[in-house]
Amino acid sequence: MKKPILFIFIVLWPSYSLHSFPGQNQEIKPPLQRPDVSTIVERLLKHANNERMKRNLIPLTPSPDLSSLALRHSRDMTSHKKLSHLSTTGQSYIERLVDAGFYFIKIGENVAMSETFRDDIIHQKLMASPEHRENILDPDFDRIGIGIVYEEKKYYITQDYLQSLNIFGIDEAEKKIKNEINTLRLKNSLPPMMFSEEANSKAQSFSSKRAKGQPLPNLGNIFGETHIRFITFPSLHVAESISKELTNTIYGMAGVGVWFGRLKEYPGGTYVITLFLFPQSMYKNMNEKDLVRIALEAINTKRKEQGLLPLKLDKMLSKQASHISEELKRRSHQSNIFPAFGDTRRQEILSYVTEDLYVLPPELEKKIANQTLKKIGLGISSQKGEQNQKNTFWITLIF
Repeated sequence: MKKPILFIFIVLWPSYSLHSFPGQNQEIKPPLQRPDVSTIVERLLKHANNERMKRNLIPLTPSPDLSSLALRHSRDMTSHKKLSHLSTTGQSYIERLVDAGFYFIKIGENVAMSETFRDDIIHQKLMASPEHRENILDPDFDRIGIGIVYEEKKYYITQDYLQSLNIFGIDEAEKKIKNEINTLRLKNSLPPMMFSEEANSKAQSFSSKRAKGQPLPNLGNIFGETHIRFITFPSLHVAESISKELTNTIYGMAGVGVWFGRLKEYPGGTYVITLFLFPQSMYKNMNEKDLVRIALEAINTKRKEQGLLPLKLDKMLSKQASHISEELKRRSHQSNIFPAFGDTRRQEILSYVTEDLYVLPPELEKKIANQTLKKIGLGISSQKGEQNQKNTFWITLIF
């Protein structure tokens, strides 16, 4: 916050000649009339907005509440005949704003004292001061409050500026963030992000606890792989700040939670936003043939590391393995690894459940380390995840 202080000591004593010359009619002009303080306030506002419009800046909107705050400060300065940004109780402008219940993004204040009522001269002196001029022409400011007190032939002037902060309810704030995210994705020719109500609720809890400095909840494996982003900012326009992530094609589902209030770093108010991003499965659009190819590739990569020859697929065994995987999925088996339908003397059957075909359970690594193995049967049955669009795979191998 800028803290410019301006003293304007200009005394205008209109002096007009009253002398007359023979044969000449001399018009006598009346002295300038001191206008009401409210008129000076209106004219200073007009001067400021004229300066802004010359530079294609948005005009300042007068705020009655902000003007009342500015007037109280001018009265405070008048009572002690002293210019200061601090009140006699030691409050700064920002503290006065917070105490009065204002929410804001950015603030500025000009204080001045003048012995002239000429608003044009007062404005010229303000514009001639770099710090005062900066506040008048700050493109971020959109509200102004002007308070002037006249006493003992002096004007004590306070101009309070701020960039207003829009406050939305939680539901409306979440809606605006979602719309902004999907507008960004549409511009990048991406499908809209889907938002899970359960994820939104959990993200809301994260925002609240983060704002209060409390430990964050443990997500565990509620949603599977989850990427979390925190954004603390007085505005809800946050999509551009993480545009690379929001336009990454691996993300298709998300959760968003919002908290609003004052923080030490943001006394004027801020939003604390939590965004959950769920990576989509790389296998999303693959058919069973592709899935089997990837699973076999993972197995043979491990054998190669051990100096063993790659295994080949046996069609008949793979068909049998595929039937077993389908049956296991139907039974909703969820354990990491289990025997499927027992063993026989001629073949050994092993099944497991995974979300990543490249990750092999230890039991499988032991089996494929057998150098006498030449071929296997491999069958996969998959099911799309509900929350994060990741697939679950039931894999059966017959040795």
